[in-house]
Amino acid sequence: MNDYTTDEELSNKIKEWWGKNGIAVILSVTLAIGSFGGFTYWSSMKNQKAENLSINYSQLLMAFNERRLDDAESLANAIIEFDKSSNYATLSKLLLAKIKFEGGDTSYAKNLLNQVIIEGQEIDLDIIARERLARILLQENNTEDARLVLLNSNLKPSDRSLELLGDIYQEQGDLKAASEAYTEALANYKENDQDTRYLLLKINMLENIKIKDIK
Repeated sequence: MNDYTTDEELSNKIKEWWGKNGIAVILSVTLAIGSFGGFTYWSSMKNQKAENLSINYSQLLMAFNERRLDDAESLANAIIEFDKSSNYATLSKLLLAKIKFEGGDTSYAKNLLNQVIIEGQEIDLDIIARERLARILLQENNTEDARLVLLNSNLKPSDRSLELLGDIYQEQGDLKAASEAYTEALANYKENDQDTRYLLLKINMLENIKIKDIK
């Protein structure tokens, strides 16, 4: 299956968060700055910086969707260098990792995903990075490292992480653990959703395997 959450959806989540929480963030910084004049200058610069990052990331997504991968890679690196601490830099790392993986440079892709996990700036992005890294490791038949990437975290596994964990357990031959992970993931999926139907298919196939093993 493809990535469950697109990079464009992640970008929209961040924009939505800033729209809801931006004022509160600015006000809290106002108290620290103490000077209205200084705050006015700071907020203007901060807003301009955020706007530039948003525009650049939109251009990055456009380049990627149009398969102008050299341009996309250059834009991603520029955003990362411009503000390493921003969520847009993290999003750019995720997209750059995808570009590198599709181009066959799995080592570079895994390094970028590990960076996102280590930095741990945003919970949603951390989970996405873990899922993507685990998928690469699973494709490399490195099932144990893939399992640990998903489990070695204080974060609650997402339903998609649980489904992926089920895939890993099944590959390892632990059908009981695979069934438990799939069942837990299913409880969080929407009824009649495409992902739900696909997961149900996996569960049914797993049950058929169990029956054959008993016979």
